[in-house]
Amino acid sequence: MARQEPKQPGYVCPMTGRVAVLVKDYADSDLNGDAPAYWFNPEAEGWGMDPWKLVEGVDPHAQGSSMDVCFADGSSKTVGPLMTFFLTKTDAARLAAVRGRQE
Repeated sequence: MARQEPKQPGYVCPMTGRVAVLVKDYADSDLNGDAPAYWFNPEAEGWGMDPWKLVEGVDPHAQGSSMDVCFADGSSKTVGPLMTFFLTKTDAARLAAVRGRQE
């Protein structure tokens, strides 16, 4: 299985208009679990399947260097702080506004 390279934060999917955001930023915000997030799986796309997987929420690990992305189907994936997934354009703007106030 090939290692998935994350898109850069701010990347906009040309097909859906969804915007890449850092999983860590989402996990640290009030949007975690309230705003729908989407995981892109390029392998599924290559197989002709829907490449988008709905994220239910993110659970950061105690040490903060990794977190579990929890999917709506009950599965999860552990990722590092630089992994990205996608939010709608509106939710990505909300996240950016929240991040701007925190900095």
